[in-house]
Amino acid sequence: MGFDGRLAGMTSDLQSIGLGFDRWQDAVEAAIASDNLEVTGEVRGGQLVQFTDPSGAQINILAVEPFATWAGFKGATEVFAHITMLNDVLAYCEVVDQFGGVISAVTTNLAQGPLLVEEPRQEWQQLGVSALVDSYELFADQESYSLAGNEPCGTLTSRGAEIVQAATGAEYPDAAVTFSARVLEAGYRTSALTGQRFIHAVVDGAFPFDVCLPDSEVLPINGNVIKAHALLTSTISAPLAGGGCGGCGGSCGCGGH
Repeated sequence: MGFDGRLAGMTSDLQSIGLGFDRWQDAVEAAIASDNLEVTGEVRGGQLVQFTDPSGAQINILAVEPFATWAGFKGATEVFAHITMLNDVLAYCEVVDQFGGVISAVTTNLAQGPLLVEEPRQEWQQLGVSALVDSYELFADQESYSLAGNEPCGTLTSRGAEIVQAATGAEYPDAAVTFSARVLEAGYRTSALTGQRFIHAVVDGAFPFDVCLPDSEVLPINGNVIKAHALLTSTISAPLAGGGCGGCGGSCGCGGH
């Protein structure tokens, strides 16, 4: 799956994690000035650096060719996935159940992507997935969502994954998704870097993932349904393990989210 597509940049996804800068360069400069950076790996003679705000908002910086910067989030949910890198940032991930059955296939901007781009497919990785929402509709409940003529609640469409599966080479995949999900819980968070507020939600969707929404006076509550367009980000939450289950052991019997 050797895609040479454009690497990730940060645009409206920053608003969803409380980093509402006019330019993404300003966000990077503020992160560097915070002195809250961590080197997460060495890549081709350069470094992969990560800023993590106490709110969970993250900025990943690849400080070597091809020089990429992308947003992320330290979430509360985890899944298991088989991961294949498409370029330094974008990953094709098959989210699987405890028996190895594919629940969903998505493309996502992976925090550790540059460390894996020259590696073979990574199986049974423990993965935290977050949707950084740029636009959405909020429905009171599943009934009102259905009455509005929407497709069944709990769907997620990754156009990037569809492009990878088609393998025609006619289009470049990206990390954009559309989804609907029922809200389990939600609350406000505030970025320590900017003082800006955003909304974090845990949802019942196609699989367990976190949702970050731009600030709003309307806070979603349990039972609401979100229909959204978002950028999907992810991070491997256990040490990279070739052939194991992200540290869970050979049988990988540790699903059940």
